[in-house]
Amino acid sequence: MASGSLIGNLPIPRLGRGIGGALLASVALSGCSLFGQTDPFAGAAPVGAPATPVVAPQLPEPNWTPSTKGSVGVLSDHRVVATEGFSITVTRFRAKVTTLNLHVGSEDPVTRPGQVPANATNSINAVERPVLVGAFNGGFKHPADLGGFLVNGVTIHPLVPGISSLVLYMDGSVGIGKWGSTVPDQAKQVRSVRQNLPVLLVDHAAVTSSASMNSVWGGTIGTSPVVARSGVGVDAKGSVIVANSMHATPRAIATALQVAGAVTALETDINPYWVTLGLSAIPGGPMTAQVPGEWHAPTIFQTGWTRDFFVVVARNQVTCAPSFGTAQGVNVLHQRCAI
Repeated sequence: MASGSLIGNLPIPRLGRGIGGALLASVALSGCSLFGQTDPFAGAAPVGAPATPVVAPQLPEPNWTPSTKGSVGVLSDHRVVATEGFSITVTRFRAKVTTLNLHVGSEDPVTRPGQVPANATNSINAVERPVLVGAFNGGFKHPADLGGFLVNGVTIHPLVPGISSLVLYMDGSVGIGKWGSTVPDQAKQVRSVRQNLPVLLVDHAAVTSSASMNSVWGGTIGTSPVVARSGVGVDAKGSVIVANSMHATPRAIATALQVAGAVTALETDINPYWVTLGLSAIPGGPMTAQVPGEWHAPTIFQTGWTRDFFVVVARNQVTCAPSFGTAQGVNVLHQRCAI
């Protein structure tokens, strides 16, 4: 990992382009990860522990039914959008109180021995389980979608300019857009990237013209464009919105995401064997299937799945325990954090 900018005498690793502000600085300097990793750094000067996040109560909202509730209120909620004769299940993961982790599958993307970070393997890990909010499928098989894959700083497949990309940042936020153009945010550091197809479903809060071109959204079972489909978007507040149906066109998924508030969105996987979403009623509780007719119980993500997927965790549960030690001959503050 190449070192980037210096704060004090302390190198901050750069996975994206830019420095992610005061929160990122305190996290990086203390070796504290918002995602359960431990990564202590050495420095000549003591660094204070990051402040406990202050989160406004997450209240129910009109047209949305709470799905997951935690100590700060609603963590996820859902609604059904009827469009073009299809019924689309839409789930929203609230910004600032939830965040996403990307995992690889046991078969896809193809990896080399020892390449995958220990906390990104093909099953939900021990750190994620106590604060588990949900999990859902990733994108197309590699290299069928022509895109790249980066997880927790490790490049599994090189990222491709111009491809629609879901980006997980070190500060816990999520961005979606065209790689090298609208993402990444240059003021943030990138943690993981999942690319999928060259086109977007929603852009600038509008359904794209490409959404009506069925041929660009992947091969289906048979010739009909009406198959199981999934998509993911981000709204103006930074919440992640997931749309799923076992019978839908690309435009129907795009419309459901746009109606639910997505300002940008991409398609993830398609066809009935792959579209899967599970939610927990409380953080760490058992997940139940959310898409009517989905083929698999969401426990596949707990026991180990063959394809990549996203895990959603309660973000407000982050705790950090400081301890002083030595590294490279200087006194340093080590910060061990858990979700």
